[in-house]
Amino acid sequence: MSSAPAAVLVPEVPATAPEDLPRWRRRAAALFPPVSAYLVSHLVYTVAGLLVAEPFLPVSGRVRADSGLYALVASRGYELFLCDSDPALGPMFAPGAWCGTAGWFPLYPGLIRVITWPTGLGEYEAGLLVTEVCLLLSFVLLWRLLRDTARPVASAVLALATLLPAGVYLHAVFPMALAGALLLATVTAVAARRWVLAGLAGALVATAYPMGVAVAAIGFGAVVTLLGRRELRPWAGLRAALAVCGLPLVGLAAVFGVHQLTVGHWNAYMMIQEHYGNGVHNPLESLAELATEPAVIPVAEPRQDLLWSLNVFTDAELWWSLALALLAVAAAVIASGRGRLRPFDAGLAIYAVALFIGPLIAGPGVSQYRSHTLLLPALLVLRHLPAKLLWPYALVSGVIALPMGMLFSTWLLF
Repeated sequence: MSSAPAAVLVPEVPATAPEDLPRWRRRAAALFPPVSAYLVSHLVYTVAGLLVAEPFLPVSGRVRADSGLYALVASRGYELFLCDSDPALGPMFAPGAWCGTAGWFPLYPGLIRVITWPTGLGEYEAGLLVTEVCLLLSFVLLWRLLRDTARPVASAVLALATLLPAGVYLHAVFPMALAGALLLATVTAVAARRWVLAGLAGALVATAYPMGVAVAAIGFGAVVTLLGRRELRPWAGLRAALAVCGLPLVGLAAVFGVHQLTVGHWNAYMMIQEHYGNGVHNPLESLAELATEPAVIPVAEPRQDLLWSLNVFTDAELWWSLALALLAVAAAVIASGRGRLRPFDAGLAIYAVALFIGPLIAGPGVSQYRSHTLLLPALLVLRHLPAKLLWPYALVSGVIALPMGMLFSTWLLF
C-alpha cells in the first residue's frame, strides 16, 4: 500500500532579512536589549524608593556618605591629618589614628573634576553623570560580549546584570559603574587578544576602586589558558602576561604615587583604612562574623521597621555572591569539558573567586556588598549554564535587589 509523501515543513523566510535592514535599524535593534535593561534597572530602584517614601531618581537620592568624600577629593584634592587634630573626629577614633580623604581612589573624583571645571556642574551632578554614562556603557558591552550566545541564555544573563543584588550602587555617586564599565572593556580587549589595551583598561580599574586590582586575574587566566592550548608561544605569553597583569599593578602603584605627591605618604590609603579595622584578616573568620553578627547600622536614627531586613538581605546578598563565584567556576569547568571555554572565561572564573575573597581579607568592616557589584563581568561565564537554571537565579537576585534598594534609600546601607 502506498502512502502520500509526508509534508515537508519549510521555515517561513522573513520578508526582510536582518542584513537587508538599514544600518540604523540594525544598530537600534542591537541596542534595544541593553538600553531596556538600563531603564528597567532604574525602574527597580525607583519602585524601591517609593516603597519607603524616598525619592530615588534625583541626585540627592543617589548620594550617600562616601559620595561626599569623592566630592571633596574632586573639589579640594587629597587630605591626610591626625584625627586628634579635629575636635569632632578625635573622640571617634583611637589616639594616633589618621583621618582625611586619602582612603579613596582617584579616578572617579578625577573625572568629576574634569567635568565640573568647564561646565560649572556640582560635584554630585558630575559624579552622577559619570555613573549613568558608565552604567549604560556596561550594559552595552555586556550584551555585545553575549552576541554569540543563545538568546534565552543571553537574556537571562542580562536580567542578572539588571537585578544584581547590590546593583543600587551602580546607580549611585560611587565609582562602581565606572569600574564595571572598565572591567567589561578589559574583558572585551582580552577576548580580542589586544593585551596592551586590556592592560591599560585594567590599570584604570585599579585606580578606580581598591578591589579593582583583581582585574589582573582576568588576563592571567586567559594567557595561561592560551599557553596550555599552545595557542601562544612562551615569549608571546610572557609579553601578554606582563601587559594584562603588570599594568593593573602599575595602576595601583600610580595611586600610591598620587598619595605620596599630595599628602606625603605613599601608604596614606592604608593609614586611613587602619582606623576602620581594615587590613589583613582570615577570610573564613570574616565570613563567619558577617554571617553571624548583626549588620552595621550607619545612621543614628534608623528606620526601625526596616532593621530586620537589613540583616536578612545583606546576608542574602553575601550568600548570593558566594554562589555566583562558585557558579562561575562550575560554568568554566563545564565549558572546558565541552570544548567551549574561551580564554577570558577561565580568567573571569578566577577573578570571581578573587573578588569575593578579597573584601573578606580586607576585613568584615569593608562594605562587602558594594565590592560585590564588581562581580558584574563574572556573569558572562554563566552563559555556559542552561537558561532554566539562570532564570530562577535571576528571580532570587531580584527578590534581594528590591529590599537592598529600600535599605539604600533609607541610608541603612553604607
